[in-house]
Amino acid sequence: MAPAEANTAAAAPALPDDVLVEILLHLPAKSVFRFRTVCKSWRHLLSDPVFIREHHRRAPVALLLNDTCIDNGDAISALPFPYGDQSMAAPLYCGISSQQTNLEGCCDGLLLLSCSVLQPEELDANGNEYRYFVCNPATREFARLPADLGQVEFVGFYRHAPTAEYRVLCHKYHSSIQHPYEIYEYLVAAPDDPTARQIGFSNLWTDDDLPLIGKPVTHRSCLHWMLWRASLGVVVFDTISEEFRLMRGPVGGDTSMDDPFDGQLVGVDGTLGVTLFAESEEALKVWVLVNYEKESWAFRYNIDISFLDRTCGGGLGFYSVSLVHVSDEGDAVLITMARKLVAVYNLRKCEVVTSAMRLEPFHGHLLATDHVYQENLVSPAPKGVGDPSPPYSSSA
Repeated sequence: MAPAEANTAAAAPALPDDVLVEILLHLPAKSVFRFRTVCKSWRHLLSDPVFIREHHRRAPVALLLNDTCIDNGDAISALPFPYGDQSMAAPLYCGISSQQTNLEGCCDGLLLLSCSVLQPEELDANGNEYRYFVCNPATREFARLPADLGQVEFVGFYRHAPTAEYRVLCHKYHSSIQHPYEIYEYLVAAPDDPTARQIGFSNLWTDDDLPLIGKPVTHRSCLHWMLWRASLGVVVFDTISEEFRLMRGPVGGDTSMDDPFDGQLVGVDGTLGVTLFAESEEALKVWVLVNYEKESWAFRYNIDISFLDRTCGGGLGFYSVSLVHVSDEGDAVLITMARKLVAVYNLRKCEVVTSAMRLEPFHGHLLATDHVYQENLVSPAPKGVGDPSPPYSSSA
C-alpha cells in the first residue's frame, strides 16, 4: 500500500460497534472465530456471550446425517433446510479417521460423538474399545469425556446453567441373582470430571424397569422423554438440580393407547408435543402440552402423510413416521423408512414444503438422525479444560 493510501486508511473512521456486530452476525462461525485474533477489542466483542447466543440463533438450520461405516473423518454431515437436495449436504469436521463414528447427541452446535477403536493396542486400561468426546465442528475444539465410562448408552446432552458446563446423561445396565432383570444405572459426566457420577436408577420413575430411549426434548431447563408405554407418562430430568421426576402424558394412564403411541416427544409451538402414527388414516397426529404445571394436553395437528406414497410406491410402504423437529414457522421435519426418507410439512399451512427426499445409496449406511444443527462459537469445555486436539486423528 502506498503511503498516501495508508494514511487515508488510518484516517478512516471506525465502524460503530452496533454496525460492526450486525455485519459479523451474518458471517459463518469459522470466520468469526478467526476474526477474534484481529485485535483485543474484536476478541472481546466476539467472545461476548450475548453475541455468541445471537449468532447461534441466526445460524442456518441443518439436519444431521450419519454414516456409521465411513472411515475418512466425514462420518457426520449437515443437510441444509429445506432438505430437498442431498448434494447440498456438507461434511462436518470431526477430526477422526479410521474409526467408526456415531453421533450420540447435539446441543447448541456441539456434537456428542462415540467411536470404537480398531486395533487391540488402542484399548484402554480396562479393555474398553469405546471413546467419547464433545466437539465443535465450527471451531474445531474437542473435549474428552471421562475414560471410566466404559460401554454406555447416551440419553441426554445438555448445558448445566449454574456452571455453564456441557454434560451428558447416560446409562449402564446391571443384573444379578437378586435382580435377574436389567437395572439401568444413570450417570452424569462432563469433560472436566475425572469420573462419571451416579445419580440413580430407572426404577425411580416406574415399577417396570424401562430405559430412556430416543432424543429428549429440552423445555424449561429440563429434558423430557416419553416412556415406552405411553400410559406411564413422561420422564423429566431437571438439568439444574439433576434430578428425575415423572409427569402425566397425553393419554392420562389409558393403557388402551399404549400400542399406537410410538413414544416420541418433539418440541412444537414453544412447548412439548407427542406424535401418534395412524397408519390406517395415513396421518401423523400431534398432541401438545397446553399447561405445563397442570400437565394438561390437547390434540392440535393432523399431518396428512399420503404425499409420501409417491416415493414409496404403492401404499405407505413403511411402518412408522417420525416428527423430529419443528421450526418457529411451523415447518415439521419428517423421517420415514428406516431413516432413509426426509420430508418437510408446514403444520400451520397444512402444505408440503419438500416432498420426500430419498437418501442414497438407499441400502447404504447413510442415515438421517433426529438431530438438527446450528453452528455455534461455544467451547465444548470451560476455559482451560479439555484437549483442543482431536482424540484420534492420523492426519492434520
